Amino acid sequence: MINNTYSPAFNNFQQLQNEYKQPNSKKSNTNTKALIGATIGTLIPLSLMMKKGGVKNPLKLEYKLKDMLTLSASSILGGAISGMAGENKESKINKLKEGTFQFLNTTLPMLCVTGGLKLCTKQRILNCTPCKILSVATGIMAGMLGALKLSNFIFDPKDRQPDRKLSPKDYLASADEAIGALALAKFPLVKAIQLDKALPLIYGYCGYRAGKTE
Repeated sequence: MINNTYSPAFNNFQQLQNEYKQPNSKKSNTNTKALIGATIGTLIPLSLMMKKGGVKNPLKLEYKLKDMLTLSASSILGGAISGMAGENKESKINKLKEGTFQFLNTTLPMLCVTGGLKLCTKQRILNCTPCKILSVATGIMAGMLGALKLSNFIFDPKDRQPDRKLSPKDYLASADEAIGALALAKFPLVKAIQLDKALPLIYGYCGYRAGKTE
């Protein structure tokens, strides 16, 4: 029988196996913390909104702009802070950067879209569905680009590091701005399908992304 304890080949294999498992285990742990934090960060303001609105079913909530901003901020903050627990300095900074971008990416587009829709309702020539849809699309793109540039500038004002780029996931997460803005504008389709009921899940996902960043 070969004594594996003194086998160099076995020891090398075991070392490689441990090196493979540790990062995956650490990543899984970070993801779990981020998920828990984002979930708590979403549920706390959601429960307060339900209490204030006198409803027991979250699907019955009617969101206002300040509700959406509060919900997104709390979700992202919860995910980022929980994800930072036990991490090194570099990882914490990266989570802070991502959390800042995620917050700006849910705030600026929403403000741009809301402002654009108000302009459409005040101008008779623009007060039509095609113009409002175009306003939403333009506001989202302008807000996302603004959020990207601002977050990059905040953490790297002298532009010494590679800038963060927009990814397909960022566009997917920005569905909340479109849904929220159309809900605020009381678009019949959004009200009929009740797309705004998915906002807590989208905000929670943004918080999770912030917290799981390496």
